[in-house]
Amino acid sequence: MLPASHPLLYACAFRDSALVAELAHEHDPATAGAGSTDDLPALAASLASAAPPHHRYVTHSAAGRAHALLLAPPLVLAAVSLAPQLPASHLLLFLRRLRCLPEHRMRDEMARLALRLPFLDDEALAREAADVAAAEAEAEEAARREGELARGTPKRERGGAGRAWRRQLWLIILADLVLLGVLFGAWLAVCRGFSCIGR
Repeated sequence: MLPASHPLLYACAFRDSALVAELAHEHDPATAGAGSTDDLPALAASLASAAPPHHRYVTHSAAGRAHALLLAPPLVLAAVSLAPQLPASHLLLFLRRLRCLPEHRMRDEMARLALRLPFLDDEALAREAADVAAAEAEAEEAARREGELARGTPKRERGGAGRAWRRQLWLIILADLVLLGVLFGAWLAVCRGFSCIGR
């Protein structure tokens, strides 16, 4: 949970429509009446379900809040913050950094990454953007290598299946040859050699 003074109100990650990870803002009893954050999980879920097709990200600000949505199929990541203190561009960098993590680590790392927000100046923002771009490139390379390994595995499996098929084929051929040899031997025994051919 984030401290009550932090400008990030809510962040979550969905796989299809299932919640993978979420980070909620600590409930502040002093602000329970006005500007409640109880609606944020429902808002994030509606943003994720109404995500426009063919978009990579969506950001906007409304009612004193900044909203950011990152579409990285099969994941959809959403974040909501207080608008002037934490703009949508910072939220988007946060979501991009979060997307570089494996899904099983998102829940644990989300709070640590959120506590780095907001970036104090343009230099820190540019440095974070460069770090995020490098992390994305590294994650894409890892996914590409994993895909190549996955594509390589079926070939090996097909090769193993092909060897098994050939082994069965040879066993059938050998069994047929043995059977034909036995029948030929029986014929030779009954005819006492090749004398049946001459008659």
